[in-house]
Amino acid sequence: MKTVFKGLLVASIVLAIGCNKDSDDDGPDTASLVLDFSFKSGAEDVALGETYTINGTAIDFEAINYYVGGLKLTQENGNTVDIGNQYLLAGIGNTASLQGTLEISNFSDAVFFVGVDETTNAQTEADFTSRPPGDPLGIQDPAMHWNWMTGYKFLRIDGNVDVDGDGTTETPVAYHLGSAAMLKNLSFTETISISKGANTVTFELDLAKLFANVDLTTELDTHTGNNLPLAERLRDNLEQALDLK
Repeated sequence: MKTVFKGLLVASIVLAIGCNKDSDDDGPDTASLVLDFSFKSGAEDVALGETYTINGTAIDFEAINYYVGGLKLTQENGNTVDIGNQYLLAGIGNTASLQGTLEISNFSDAVFFVGVDETTNAQTEADFTSRPPGDPLGIQDPAMHWNWMTGYKFLRIDGNVDVDGDGTTETPVAYHLGSAAMLKNLSFTETISISKGANTVTFELDLAKLFANVDLTTELDTHTGNNLPLAERLRDNLEQALDLK
């Protein structure tokens, strides 16, 4: 049975780019933009609570979340959508609507990182707990923060796997990445079409590619420090597992 995602939706963020159009925003040369998050296992859409086969092993997911920061999208006309000072919490059902409009011109490349910058990750406990409801860096359910000393979980995946091969996913798994060494910088050079009206840019995470070269029957967890080699493998797999569309 599908599990309802309980995390907070990402708050709206401000679109701050140079634009020559009036604030009317309904002219023929403007477009709006929504950031969306998609989760796949190969060609299948991933939903929480459903069972998938990855590397020959049945697995279900109870939580799949990760942080996106430092995002800059460059258009072919030279304009840049720069929201590098704000964070997105990627999760099933989360979206971020950018307030304002941009000129109609395709995106040609993008840069961002998965994780949280070192300064923010080292904030005090008071700084963390005082963040308002809806802040992606505030308190989440499921938790995306260990505590003020160890900082954020840059990537959190929880679920269950079928270790004994009987068709039942009975064994819990937990893959939690954090600390400065786990921040992963990514860049994309590809054309994303922009047209008049509403447009969506999708961050697509393929779980089958993320778990490439991971034995899900024996490599059951990493909280980074307790199994650093596995954490590093998952971090590096983000290069092939995450795409923009």
